[in-house]
Amino acid sequence: MTRPFGIQLFNLSISQPGFDYSTLFSGVSFDMGMRSSTIRSFADFNIRATRFTKPITCYNPPPYFSETSDSPASLPRNAPGGETGSRFTSNLLGNPHRWGHSPGGVNRTVLFTIPAQVTSLAQLQHADLTGDNDQGSIGHQPAYAFGNSYASPFIKRNLSSENRTNYIVIGINDQSGARREVKRFYDISYLLNASVWDTYFLSTIVSNSNSATPQIPAIMPITRSDDPDLKDPVLAATKLLVHGGFNVNSTDKNAWKAFLASAKHLQHRTDSSPSSQATFPRSLEQISLANNPPSGTQNDSFSGFRRLNDAQLDALATEICRQVRLRGPFTSVSQFVNRTLATLDSRTRALSRSGALQTAIDEGGLNINNAGNRSIFSAALNPTRDRVTFQTKNGLPRSDFDGPIETLWGRNFRPADALSSMPDWGNTSDGGHYGSVASIISDRQILDDPAFRTEQGFRSTNIPGWLTQADVLQVIGPSITARSDTFRIRTYGESINAAGQVVARAYCEAIVQRFPDYVDPQNLAHERENLSTTANELTPINLTYGRKFEIVSFRWLTPEEV
Repeated sequence: MTRPFGIQLFNLSISQPGFDYSTLFSGVSFDMGMRSSTIRSFADFNIRATRFTKPITCYNPPPYFSETSDSPASLPRNAPGGETGSRFTSNLLGNPHRWGHSPGGVNRTVLFTIPAQVTSLAQLQHADLTGDNDQGSIGHQPAYAFGNSYASPFIKRNLSSENRTNYIVIGINDQSGARREVKRFYDISYLLNASVWDTYFLSTIVSNSNSATPQIPAIMPITRSDDPDLKDPVLAATKLLVHGGFNVNSTDKNAWKAFLASAKHLQHRTDSSPSSQATFPRSLEQISLANNPPSGTQNDSFSGFRRLNDAQLDALATEICRQVRLRGPFTSVSQFVNRTLATLDSRTRALSRSGALQTAIDEGGLNINNAGNRSIFSAALNPTRDRVTFQTKNGLPRSDFDGPIETLWGRNFRPADALSSMPDWGNTSDGGHYGSVASIISDRQILDDPAFRTEQGFRSTNIPGWLTQADVLQVIGPSITARSDTFRIRTYGESINAAGQVVARAYCEAIVQRFPDYVDPQNLAHERENLSTTANELTPINLTYGRKFEIVSFRWLTPEEV
């Protein structure tokens, strides 16, 4: 060709919380919420995944924001031509945005780590555990999957998995070029929590060490130190007890506050001395100091971690007790960790949004609460600007490249909907691009009903400076339980003479404790109820009464002690 011709530039970058993507579109009408410009990159997507797809009807794979520049606006097709514009002459090596709110912001972050010592199940939040029926390490599930509980936008709130239809555009954007494929989406956090928390524990005994001493002092052996069972992955639990186990069904605010305060006076690698505040780091490898209150935009929030002072611990303990009363009693640790599976309505939406602990953190004012009127972060992190703002148009999820295709193409190429009652594709699109990141939301009330739009959440969710329940569980997880195993029993007796008069009274107190051994010794402590077959290992007595209680202390009381 002997004359200038139009070219198009496509640029993808991880969608960053806080960045005003509308600045990239000078002279172009652009609404935040399109092209992955306002998604929860760190909460709903795995940015280190090895497999990224365009789920549902996304035009490009989230969490990547797509920027396009069309040269004909500044490069006419007719002679004498013209300049292509700054987009086509920029230095692409300097173009990707830094972490944070601006291209001149934070240039380093620490998101994941391989712990030198694994002492809490919640440290598995750093493991890449995303996956579905077909493959692992997938992009459209949360990077911090285990231990967290935010509801997935891909699945209805009352479900832990859901079949949905992906549209895969191939070739020209007409119905013959769009392949429909049923795909099962999972709330992987819910499923992992339900599978692991009450089934596994960490003895913290190093198997290849000469010592059988647990790395956590609260885990105490009840056998000799050279007992080989302590290093056996199946038998270790029969020889260990947790000293000071905490029942998550407690509604005593002071008890919760004291328990959370056990994280005080710890020294992080970035500290010059131990801190008097409670420390809940995303990892021990964070490279920046914690600020309190956190900035939400600077190094402390992207390469640092979080700490809580006494007033903040009090607020958290207060809100945890409220959540326990609303949701409890919890019959398992996983039920405490997980959100409630419930339909999205005004009564249950807070229960289905996240688990009790995460809700307590957020609504206690330690991040940004759902209403957006309480934030612990500096003014630089504006809750209104930080909101996810997916949109609808003409009753459908709005297309990422918006324009009347009838004008552009002369006819409508829009494929049929997956379900007529639940349309997945927008009906307007510039250049015939039907993709819409808003279509990832399964509960359409979140898009359509203004009363539910706050359920879309905030873009900064789960950055290292956003306190997550997994961060807290990394510290307290080894000590939590859904039941009490030690009980104080007091009793009273009296002697009455023939005239009916009390001649003597006695008061006593016994401490009884549950131990790993069964009531009926025919079963060994490591044997378990077999739920998959009718042939049970346990005797009828043990199926009924379970583990044995022993009196570990006894004393007589004076009347003044009662």
